[in-house]
Amino acid sequence: MSLLRIFLFAGATLATTIVSDALAADPVAVSGATRVSFASEQAARTRLSAGQSVQAGAVQPKELVANSYRAYPASCLSYPLPAAPSGPTFTNTVTLNAYNSFDPSSGKIYTEDVTITIWRVACGNTSVNIVSGSLPAYNPYGNVAGPVSVTLMRIQRSPGSDHSKIYYPTFPAVHIAQGSTTFDNPNDTDFVRVASEPNTVVADTQIYAPIIDSTTYVLENYPVATLGYFYFNNAFRVRFDNFIYAGVVTRQFFTDVADYSPTSSDYPAAFQPLPISGYMTGSWYDPAHGGEGILSDVLENSDGVTRTFVATWYTYDQAGLPFWLIAQGNLNIGDTQVQNMTVQYLTGGGLGGTFTPPLARPIWGTMTVQFIDCNTMMFSYSGSAAAVNGPVSNGNQTRTWTRIGNINSLTCQ
Repeated sequence: MSLLRIFLFAGATLATTIVSDALAADPVAVSGATRVSFASEQAARTRLSAGQSVQAGAVQPKELVANSYRAYPASCLSYPLPAAPSGPTFTNTVTLNAYNSFDPSSGKIYTEDVTITIWRVACGNTSVNIVSGSLPAYNPYGNVAGPVSVTLMRIQRSPGSDHSKIYYPTFPAVHIAQGSTTFDNPNDTDFVRVASEPNTVVADTQIYAPIIDSTTYVLENYPVATLGYFYFNNAFRVRFDNFIYAGVVTRQFFTDVADYSPTSSDYPAAFQPLPISGYMTGSWYDPAHGGEGILSDVLENSDGVTRTFVATWYTYDQAGLPFWLIAQGNLNIGDTQVQNMTVQYLTGGGLGGTFTPPLARPIWGTMTVQFIDCNTMMFSYSGSAAAVNGPVSNGNQTRTWTRIGNINSLTCQ
């Protein structure tokens, strides 16, 4: 071997040793520890994730459907999940089983301490009644909209270890005890589904999965009717099993999570209208005034920062004949209302095969819309139609209307 090659080899070896020693400052090698087999638990979680789809003779849907076992409104979160906890937090330092790729065959068991934080994100206003029968299982408050939230869990590595692929912790088993559901019960009802993106049906994180980067997860129910539901708004205790068994390592870590009781200071979003998104597309009406309604659409714009809101109001003119108004306006993504939209009506058109383009688009007035929750639209309007015998608002008026039904696979609540 030439002197140059020897020099390069020695330099590379020294660099590797330095890097290895630096990364090994955090790993803790557990002398004499043995890993508890996690195969049976992972098999159980895989079976629960598959849900009823593995049952003999089950009919598989041929279309997208909303997750009927969801633990929070689908409109509450989008990907990526937030990295920064907010509101009241529940935190514990947890020792996880770790992997050292420099020494995979030594037989040693390594660990890494991580910070696991649990917190909740408010999902809309808390004070509006919801139509009977529209509540999913996550809301245990009867026919009155109680506080609804989504529960997040973040595994945070230390700044010096985060993103390291040489040495990294692995995902633990996560169990929840709540009410009559106790840990280690024979029916697996303490199992909780943990997904790294929201609004999934069966996604789960496998035990011993690498945690290279600090990651936020959402706590969800498994799609199995016999397991029941966790009410994540209510207090619960969570347990983390790291699958290391030895006298010098604690195998189980517990964190107590209190009730979700939002205040305007802790959870300001719980007392504000919802951000307007495609989940607000739908049909709306006043239950006390059947025969009149609004169809709403939220459209994507090519600029990536704004949306277009369109509302078609099917109403009546002063003679009691059908009359319809169209409102349209732009909003920024994240806005909770669209203000002062121009409202027009059309004249001069025809029916079906005899259709002719409308002769005019007179302006009727203005409209402002916001959504108190997924099933409640509040709007104000003012206008008159001088050119025809159309409706007159008699000054600024405010109405609160209700969603007629959910859109297939786009369920807001």
